[in-house]
Amino acid sequence: MRSSIVGCQIIVDDAYDVGCVTVEKHSDHLWLDELFIAPTFQRRGIGSKVLRSVISEAEELELPVRLSVLTTNPAVDFYLRHGFRVHQETKERRYLVK
Repeated sequence: MRSSIVGCQIIVDDAYDVGCVTVEKHSDHLWLDELFIAPTFQRRGIGSKVLRSVISEAEELELPVRLSVLTTNPAVDFYLRHGFRVHQETKERRYLVK
């Protein structure tokens, strides 16, 4: 599903590069730095599959997953549907955890 390039993993679906994901491992959490799916490949379950993989890895490590999104980013609904909750909010960003 994914092949690595310098800190970012390219998401491949049916031999097409469709996006990328970057996860940083910290001692007390996994930080989901980036999860991007090209617009033409969105709404096909690809992002959900990748996110479930990150969540599964975190569960195996017994660590929470943390991330942040801009307050104007509609992706916050995507993360909330996958069980994340807002644990902090500023004018510019929402910080989520699962």
